[in-house]
Amino acid sequence: MSVPLVITTAFEGRVDAETMATALLEKRLIACAQITGPVSSSYWWQGKVVSSAEYLLVMKSDESLYNELEQLIRELHPYETPEIIGTVITHLSADYRQWLEEELRK
Repeated sequence: MSVPLVITTAFEGRVDAETMATALLEKRLIACAQITGPVSSSYWWQGKVVSSAEYLLVMKSDESLYNELEQLIRELHPYETPEIIGTVITHLSADYRQWLEEELRK
C-alpha cells in the first residue's frame, strides 16, 4: 500500500450514494464506504449561494487507486461538478491498515 486515503463526495439522494458505493466496492477501488445524512450544504453555484440537503459518501482507499477512482466517480456521479476530495491518512492502526491492504484490488 502506498498512501491510505479518505475520499469524500456528496449526493442529492441516498440511493445515488449507495449506488456509487456499491460500484466502487465491486471494483475493489475502495475497501469500505460510509453514508451520512442528510447534511445541510451551502455553496456557490452558478453565481449565487445555494443551500441543499445532501448525503456524504466517505470511502477508504489508497493513493495508487485514486486516478481510477476519481475517473469512475466522474463517470457515474449525477452532479455536473462533483466534490471529490482525497485526504491522506497520516495515522492508522496496524490492524486496520492490514485489513485495508487486503481488501483493495484482491
